[in-house]
Amino acid sequence: MIIPESKKITSSGQHWYTLTGEACHVQPNGKSTTLREARKQHLVPSVSGVLGMIEKPHLTKWKCDQMVKQCIDNPHGAGESVKDYINRIHGYAKIDQHKILDFGNRVHKAIEDFNLGKYDESKDPEIWPWLETYIRWAQNRVIRVTAAEKTVVSKRWGFGGTIDLIAEVRGVRGLTLIDYKTQEYTGKKPDFRDSYCHQLAAYRKTMRPNPQCISLVINRSTPLPIAEKIWSPKELQRGWRLFQAANALWQEEKKYEPTRESDNRD
Repeated sequence: MIIPESKKITSSGQHWYTLTGEACHVQPNGKSTTLREARKQHLVPSVSGVLGMIEKPHLTKWKCDQMVKQCIDNPHGAGESVKDYINRIHGYAKIDQHKILDFGNRVHKAIEDFNLGKYDESKDPEIWPWLETYIRWAQNRVIRVTAAEKTVVSKRWGFGGTIDLIAEVRGVRGLTLIDYKTQEYTGKKPDFRDSYCHQLAAYRKTMRPNPQCISLVINRSTPLPIAEKIWSPKELQRGWRLFQAANALWQEEKKYEPTRESDNRD
């Protein structure tokens, strides 16, 4: 049986969750939830938001590379001020980043619909080749889907998030948390980044017993076969320690401890 979960709410800001596990990324006025509203409403930050406290060298390098490419492709115009040129380059880079994020969101949505048994190829036919790589993987590996896009919250540690997939997987005992990532890579070996493990390590702490975790990487440029990594208990334990450190740093930097605030409600 497939259990449908509440939909993600898309917003351009930090993602937040209630202590009862409901997404609260956007306020009733349509604006993204801010730390100010989070304090008043006793919301917890997303796992991704907390992990934003950790520097990601690969992401920083990628952003720098994109800016350099934009400068090469779009030279400084005659009579254009340095400030205007910088703003123009940033604008081009932002468009490229939005395209990449949009592609990732479309792939996630297609996989979600497939897992819930309601995929309609006509809605986004361009994504089909990438979804097909996931379908082939799922046919070989997934025994049963338990939940898709499941929202979870840890009241003890003060964070929330949305798990891409919870399923029974061949060769893996018990339930497995599965997270999808789109990535640009050449050859047949993607980079299974530590941040993927940190994220899953946090999610698994919201479930008892702590389940196994798998990361799937989908090649962004070419629909190659899905790349899979099962994270070892040792890797997940280390990932959890790093997440705890990031969570403590986030709370100190924001001067906000969600669990303590929730204990002091009026």
